[in-house]
Amino acid sequence: MPDELEALHRSDQRVVRTVDSLTDAEWAGASLLPGWTRAHVVAHLALNAEGFAGALEALAEGEPRPIYPSEEARDAGIEELAVQDHGVIRERFFAATQHFRNVAEELPDEIWEGTVLRVPEGPEWPARFLVGARRREVEIHHADLGLAYTRQDWPSDFCEALLDHAIKDRAFAVLATDLGRTWGSGTPTTQGTAADLGWWLTGRGRGEGLTGDLPDLG
Repeated sequence: MPDELEALHRSDQRVVRTVDSLTDAEWAGASLLPGWTRAHVVAHLALNAEGFAGALEALAEGEPRPIYPSEEARDAGIEELAVQDHGVIRERFFAATQHFRNVAEELPDEIWEGTVLRVPEGPEWPARFLVGARRREVEIHHADLGLAYTRQDWPSDFCEALLDHAIKDRAFAVLATDLGRTWGSGTPTTQGTAADLGWWLTGRGRGEGLTGDLPDLG
């Protein structure tokens, strides 16, 4: 867990620098996510950190609560925060990022063995899943901002962790040509760099940079 937290901290530092440098025009500009401005992306990252931290704190207090009250509340919260003054969003994001780090670093070992719910109806996740999940949120959405930081800047250890997660339960195999490693079962049907594979497997782009078959991801 200390290594995972340190990796997350490095990812946090990179996206914090990007957010801190956004101009008013960049805040209002379109992100790579349909219908979302960059303000929406940063608002989501802020509320996600708050939700993760809150769920872990509640678990430690013996009164578990879900990360989000509902899918509708999650979406409404993002829309509400995204239209606030950019300085408000920035400070909310900075505070939430640091708060999640503080909570995660101070959480007793036994609490990590518990579980949390995303919303009241599920899914249920192991508490220790949240550190890796938060790093995925940070790295992927950093690239979603559509600025200088792209998937090509993802650290190799993150790319490996992302493929470990994204290829689970898939009925095909992929080969990361830059890492010389295969994920999935059977003969690789899709090849490319780990970053290009991860980008495609998370539903982004059209498989740019990849060769071979591109199975329907559903």
